[in-house]
Amino acid sequence: MKKTLLFTTCLMLLIFWPIQAQEIAQSSSGPAADEHIAAPERFTTISETNYMNELALRGFQLDTQGLLVESLDGSAVFADLNSSIGFNPASVTKVATSFAALFKWGPDFHFETAFYADGAVNPKTKTLNGDLILHSTGDPMLNSTDLSRLIRQVVSSGISRVTGNLVITGPFTYNAFLSTEAAAKRAEALIKKLGIRYTGSVRKGAARGTKIATHMSPSLRDIVFVQNAHSVNQTAERLGEAVGGPKGVERFLVQEIGLAASEVSLTRTSGLDYNRITPHGTIAILRHLMAWLNLHNMLPEDIMPVAGVDPGTLHARLTSMDSRGAVVAKTGTLPGTDGGVSSLAGIMYTRDRGPVLFAIFNTRGPVNTYRRMQDGLVKDLLAECGGSQMISVSARRSNN
Repeated sequence: MKKTLLFTTCLMLLIFWPIQAQEIAQSSSGPAADEHIAAPERFTTISETNYMNELALRGFQLDTQGLLVESLDGSAVFADLNSSIGFNPASVTKVATSFAALFKWGPDFHFETAFYADGAVNPKTKTLNGDLILHSTGDPMLNSTDLSRLIRQVVSSGISRVTGNLVITGPFTYNAFLSTEAAAKRAEALIKKLGIRYTGSVRKGAARGTKIATHMSPSLRDIVFVQNAHSVNQTAERLGEAVGGPKGVERFLVQEIGLAASEVSLTRTSGLDYNRITPHGTIAILRHLMAWLNLHNMLPEDIMPVAGVDPGTLHARLTSMDSRGAVVAKTGTLPGTDGGVSSLAGIMYTRDRGPVLFAIFNTRGPVNTYRRMQDGLVKDLLAECGGSQMISVSARRSNN
């Protein structure tokens, strides 16, 4: 039911965009898999041909490159190269991590980190006769200053000794402590350093008792926008921990988005190291993401940067008059992995074709060269789709 609703929304979005471009070339007219669903129309674009030729002229092996460009509703394919093969997406992985978190909690969710006193407090001896509980929902922005302030609030509430255990709920991370185990161990030392002693041990458990200190994060939509605009690995690793780690994001993509298990393999939720996803799977994520955002009265530029406009990894890219403000995307860069990885995936807004989804994965080569080629391909595609349709960044909504 959810997936049907998402695709219906996508189609509704597309209806309101003018579709006036002329056909360049159509693929073979074989029967569709379903008599009610037309096969995608395959266009042979000049921009795709030029891009392929440039790859060959520069000596890049085509089997190390991935590409897919489609209309929002999937009815038209403008470019396709190895779209069913898994490539290293680098930080494009952060889009999947963001989507998994937004799907789980919603855009206006605020992470809470709090201390609870589970027992009576003797004000004379400043003793909590029971457990001190650190309850976390996985705030990826929590830092040592925030945590120190929370601990001092506990001390100010009249507690310096605990007869029971220090109970830590998860997921819990802060600063560079990216796992619950590492963060809990460091938090234990910080609690003792700031003047709280306990006679029990550190244990896992659930929140209970009386709340005595709390800290709230910015809204999730604002967290993922900063993460994606600046490609902050630490935030994405910690956000990934909160949704179940790499396998948790994988399960979301397979069970909720409908990707085949063979299309995705994640080892890091930030995109570091050796992840794999197909261009086809990436386009599916973007298509479902746009539909989900629309249902929640949001825009892609609420969670990803606008090229040539927003500060971050896309600020100095696609800055010409014919492309600036028309592309919302996520970059990916791993100079030392898989022989050099550069990726770019997102949405380009065109006058004649409406929103066009694209995923460009380049491996085994210099990232700076790949970036220039990616930008050139996007500019050429914008021109072939009738020119760019600028978006209004001022429309971005914040709930922080």
